[in-house]
Amino acid sequence: MYLRWKEEDLQHLSPLIRLLWGSLINELITTYDKNQGQGCKPVLMLVDEAGRTAIPSLADQATTVVGRRVYLWVAIQSLSQLEVEYGKARAQVIRDNMESQIYLRPTDLSTAQYLELRCGDKSAYAKSTTSRDGEVKSEGRTERPIPLITAQEIMQLKDDEVIGFHRHLPPFKMKRVEWWRYPILKKRRSIPPPQLPTLPKVADIPAVPLGSMHMTNGYVDPDEASDHIFFDPPSSLSERRQTAVFSPTWAAWLAYEAFLRPTWWPKWG
Repeated sequence: MYLRWKEEDLQHLSPLIRLLWGSLINELITTYDKNQGQGCKPVLMLVDEAGRTAIPSLADQATTVVGRRVYLWVAIQSLSQLEVEYGKARAQVIRDNMESQIYLRPTDLSTAQYLELRCGDKSAYAKSTTSRDGEVKSEGRTERPIPLITAQEIMQLKDDEVIGFHRHLPPFKMKRVEWWRYPILKKRRSIPPPQLPTLPKVADIPAVPLGSMHMTNGYVDPDEASDHIFFDPPSSLSERRQTAVFSPTWAAWLAYEAFLRPTWWPKWG
């Protein structure tokens, strides 16, 4: 299942995206715990552009979901972007819980310096010579650590070069696979997607006239109201603005109209 949002709508839809991702992950955790893992299949959750819209619970859930066979694939533009959205501590937690990490050529120096430190050092010899009157009197070598790969070399990587880390293995350099160069991958890409059934139409929620509710000074009495109350709001926003006293129900409806009922609902693809 793919959930797609237009890039220009990410800022406006960020509350909805956070709610949706949080609900999905929480429901997966609850279902796994309720069934003790019986009948639960592995789930791969791909979070593209994770640095554009923060998922508040991602740092906490990244530490626990793998034990429930839920695996996270998170893509960001830079490490700084991750820290801006999640904070430095939570960004560190997210990175620490990603067992496999791959880095394409970064454009910012901070990410390149992080990779230089992450790759570690190697041993090399520094040579020194002593000369007098044009004649070499002595020559020496001193062993010293130098970066395995410098930040400048990292920022000069080619487009198809990738630096990778996986669990306890040493850092390694890879080549990015360009699928269009391999006939078998081109053939697999041409396989048409399966036809998905159309979801049934959701029945309309019956409206309950406000006159049937028990009102106290213009407000709905929660002790008298049913747990499943729906109402028929005024036909226009101007009518609601003309109301001198708003009940909590009206306030909730106005919030729905203003924030959660846009004309640009996300497309499912």
